[in-house]
Amino acid sequence: MTAVYGILHERWVRRPEKRAGAQFSSAVAVATSMTSRDNSGLRGATLPNSTRTAPGPASVVIACYDDADIVERNLAAFASQSYRNFEVILADDGSPEDYAPLLQRWAEHFPYPLQHVRHRDQGFRKTRILNRAVRVSRFDRLIFVDMDCLPQRDFVRNHLRYLEPGTALAGRRVHVQRQDVPTAQQILNRGLGLGPLRLLRLWLCGRAAFIEHGLVLPGSYDIPHRGILGSNFSAWKKDLQKINGFNAEFTGPGWEDTDIDFRLQLAGIRLRTLRHKIVEYHVEHPVRVINDPVNQARLEMVQKQGIVRAPVGLAEIQEGDFEHHQYGRDV
Repeated sequence: MTAVYGILHERWVRRPEKRAGAQFSSAVAVATSMTSRDNSGLRGATLPNSTRTAPGPASVVIACYDDADIVERNLAAFASQSYRNFEVILADDGSPEDYAPLLQRWAEHFPYPLQHVRHRDQGFRKTRILNRAVRVSRFDRLIFVDMDCLPQRDFVRNHLRYLEPGTALAGRRVHVQRQDVPTAQQILNRGLGLGPLRLLRLWLCGRAAFIEHGLVLPGSYDIPHRGILGSNFSAWKKDLQKINGFNAEFTGPGWEDTDIDFRLQLAGIRLRTLRHKIVEYHVEHPVRVINDPVNQARLEMVQKQGIVRAPVGLAEIQEGDFEHHQYGRDV
């Protein structure tokens, strides 16, 4: 271990021009102090009492399209959370794959029925299906992730711990390779196994990036707001209702996250970017989306005119314009 950190010190502290990121040196120092902890980051640590009080229920919304294998791994990671009082809603952007057998199999691992909302596949319409997920959600606090972003064990607990009325939370993510992510059953049995030292080893092999975002520390660390990532943020339902939810006019990829970030702030919602607290692991894949210039022009218009409410959002949902299925208890 001493040799490993000596190499890191040589490459990233003494020769900063070759660092992977400006903050990696401090991340290495923190990782050194965490070597005795297990693969959940701080699973064995004693946290302040406030983390052990029940913060109440929440709805986790997983945006998805196809790739049932990664959806299953995501469900396994949520089934392994340290805080359990939440439901899961799959916001399905028209997947040709049938998720029903998968959801029937995993429903028993969750305290509330799994919900699945879906519309026809007409291209990238993530914002539209997210609104349908918000519509059917049972609870007031909402956490949004993408299917290929797997949550660290305290992900839900920490989102709910810091999500105060009138605020929205944004987090960042580590990039890992699919080959280094355990199977769904392994995740359920033993966790993701992506603690600091494992991330360091993967990074040295060129199979992980932005690993400083994978460190979970005892306190909350606000950094200057860097914009909402649609794969890792939380908000109160009533605050999303103030802005009429996601703007379904964004029918192609790109800029939809910046749009909701901007409109939440216009509505007076405080946005916080938390570092080393709400951690997830993004399973890398070939780039599937590019930034749509039409969406960029649409965003510029929203910003120029100061539009708070989405022109097509929650209020425009009509009965029967999407599929809705539930799996599990009391269904």
